[in-house]
Amino acid sequence: MRKIKYFIVPTFLFITVCGIFLFLHSDKISAQLIIHERYYHESMYNLMKFITSWGEWYLFVIAILVYSFQKSWWRAAEFLTAGIISAIVVQFLKKVVFVTSPRPMAVINWENTLLDAGLGIDMPLQFAFPSGHTTTAFIWFALMALHWNRPVIQLFSAFCAIAVAVSRVYLMVHWITDIMAGALLGFAIAVIVHHIFLRLQKNRSVKRSG
Repeated sequence: MRKIKYFIVPTFLFITVCGIFLFLHSDKISAQLIIHERYYHESMYNLMKFITSWGEWYLFVIAILVYSFQKSWWRAAEFLTAGIISAIVVQFLKKVVFVTSPRPMAVINWENTLLDAGLGIDMPLQFAFPSGHTTTAFIWFALMALHWNRPVIQLFSAFCAIAVAVSRVYLMVHWITDIMAGALLGFAIAVIVHHIFLRLQKNRSVKRSG
């Protein structure tokens, strides 16, 4: 874990801050509205829509293609495996375990927000927990931090993953608890998959040398 301490520290500081904020505002609806009312602006909303796209599945496709082009087959397979596991686990949690978890705008009245009600056409209303975009982002950027362990890259990766998580709350499509779970889940999947592949590579090298 020391290998990616510059990714871990900002990540867990972020989760801690989220936890403290929720502790101070035990009602998650009021906590959501406090953030919305203080920081909402139309131009920032559009920026957050761009940032939230960093948590889409296409990032895995890009990583797989780039590593395949470089013939880094192990890393390509790592991203492929992590992406598949993420999709299965997140969908299982959303649609089996926490199937009744509503999204913010299924609970909050539009009149209590600064959002244009026309956005409701595209606004998801169910399957909130955990945040899939946050999970995807933390897997992708954590793997990048594990592959490129320079402090600057790790810090930048952590910043990008956290930005995606923040965007999900800002866009009113997830609760703070959703992104906290997504961050922990994504980080855990990335670390587990990475260490499994390191072990597989080591075992293969031993067999070849033997």
